[in-house]
Amino acid sequence: MPDIFVGRQPIYDRKIRIFGYELLFRSGENTADAFQKIGADGATSTTIINSFLEIGLDKLVGEHYAFINMTEKFLLGEDSLPISPTQVVLEILENITINDAIVKAVERLKLQGYMLALDDYIYNPEHKSLISLVDIIKIDILQLDRQQLIEHVEILRQHNVKLLAEKVENMDQFAFCHKLGFDYFQGYFLSKPHIIKSTSLASNKLAVLNLLSVLLNSDSGIDDIEEAMSFDVSISYKMLKLINSAIFNLSRKVDSLQQAIVILGRKRLRSWASMIALANLEERPSEMIHLAMTRAKMCEILAERAALPSLDSFFTVGLFSALDILMEKELTDLITPLPLDQDIVNALIKHEGDYGEALRCALAYEVSDFDRAAFKDLSPNDIFIANVEAVTWANMVVDID
Repeated sequence: MPDIFVGRQPIYDRKIRIFGYELLFRSGENTADAFQKIGADGATSTTIINSFLEIGLDKLVGEHYAFINMTEKFLLGEDSLPISPTQVVLEILENITINDAIVKAVERLKLQGYMLALDDYIYNPEHKSLISLVDIIKIDILQLDRQQLIEHVEILRQHNVKLLAEKVENMDQFAFCHKLGFDYFQGYFLSKPHIIKSTSLASNKLAVLNLLSVLLNSDSGIDDIEEAMSFDVSISYKMLKLINSAIFNLSRKVDSLQQAIVILGRKRLRSWASMIALANLEERPSEMIHLAMTRAKMCEILAERAALPSLDSFFTVGLFSALDILMEKELTDLITPLPLDQDIVNALIKHEGDYGEALRCALAYEVSDFDRAAFKDLSPNDIFIANVEAVTWANMVVDID
């Protein structure tokens, strides 16, 4: 199971209270080498995926703002960003050429409710239209001498923007910037970036690309999208975790892929799938993924044969029952971020109810305990056929030779 990393550096206000955190790409190997391999777009994708889908924004920033670097590709992308404007500040990187297309893109993001910042900004009078749209301007104080810094503050104070001093490395610099009237401060003097480490449930690249192709096909329906998402346990888990997070602040629980698809919508799902495909993913799923998919499909088939409703929930129970093996964490801890119906929780933890009975049957068959492999009024032959169909389906999904 791959480790995942996110760099997190605090941003403070004038009273040295945390205003937000800049979230930074980090890697288990040499970060510079890893960045070189995947490029700026891949680094942004990886940071967003790790922050929102893997670790969770609530754990990274709490109630504070998350500053996220935006490349030109993300600013100009046809699809809307999949992340909610709540608690997010999008940083427009200094290496982006400011032109009419960029200004229009920033206008669009502003209308969508995002807070926007210019990163490492050097004043240019031709950028007035852009400055009028952003909320925060970050100035690398090491790029300017003190007189230039004074001039920048005087000019930019004429606009309705907050100023953030970057690269504050000692008390003298902090005191000078504080006296000049900077609103926010960031730098090694206050706090170095802290690396947050977690483990990720590896995604099957083929499954991600297949999902993306389905989402791009205008003729595909919700059932097609659900089927494509079901091909990969990691996608299913991450999407349910995302939709039930504080970012969406839903009044009800979402415990099935079909509900998540309806709420997220095709465009937002397509954006997530594009970012996952762009990030550095596993080329081939493990035998553990095959086990999870077999459980999920067998639970679904058993319910179908017994003429029970909510087949998608049976699939979910089977799928998530293997998360403890896949992620080497307690199952209770893994399903806590997913406010599932109590019936599903009881099935996963206690093997209770119809869902739990189906799961018990699948688990018994998994270890050839045929005496305990029972479900409703189904015959041993019905259960045998259900297992064969589930294994065959899982073989196809994960391409087991």
